Amino acid sequence: MINCGDCASALNSYLDRELSDDDIVQVRHHLDACGGCLYLYQFEESLRRLVRVRCQEQGAPESLRMRVTMTLAIERQRQEQSGRRPPHGIRLD
Repeated sequence: MINCGDCASALNSYLDRELSDDDIVQVRHHLDACGGCLYLYQFEESLRRLVRVRCQEQGAPESLRMRVTMTLAIERQRQEQSGRRPPHGIRLD
């Protein structure tokens, strides 16, 4: 069974559904047994839900969208040229 520190470190990946099946089971088992970590998980989940709703209500300015798209394209190209992959959990597409 994982400890609170490991669980807290894994929460974002858990919420993003980026963990292995075994890791998901371990995090879920810890959340079932630990009220403090469950509270942190519920807070993170509700914060993400609030941000998602608010972002849908008010879209980003077109100039920001263009800058982000351009920056991601440049970074993707740089990563491909160097043969490196982005850090775990970061997608550039």
